[in-house]
Amino acid sequence: MTYSILVGIMAHAQTKNTARGITGILCYGSGQFLQALEGERDAVNALYHEIAADARHGSCQLMAVEEIAQRAFPEWTMKVVNWEDGDSARRRAMLEADTGLSVFSPQDMAAAHAATFLEHLAEMERELGS
Repeated sequence: MTYSILVGIMAHAQTKNTARGITGILCYGSGQFLQALEGERDAVNALYHEIAADARHGSCQLMAVEEIAQRAFPEWTMKVVNWEDGDSARRRAMLEADTGLSVFSPQDMAAAHAATFLEHLAEMERELGS
């Protein structure tokens, strides 16, 4: 999947997420995705099952489900970040500090490390005004 195709899909998803009250972030790189979804439990569960059932996904791995006191990504119905864009040296340093990995490989991340990584990536995107 190309990044431009992903952006088109996400534009459609953002409209649906607004209606569902869902927020979150999705990082895409090397054909892999790491995503956090926030919202009411039933809405998030329904969306996850739609994503998992989509034939375009080779496999979906649910890393964690937890109640949160407040949303980490409240301003984004779905922020899409292309891992290959932006300050790659800074991103790689953050990835290694947060996950212990030197390459973007979501399937090799522990759930807590993935969450921390996405929160820090969001902070970086906010700093850039993205």
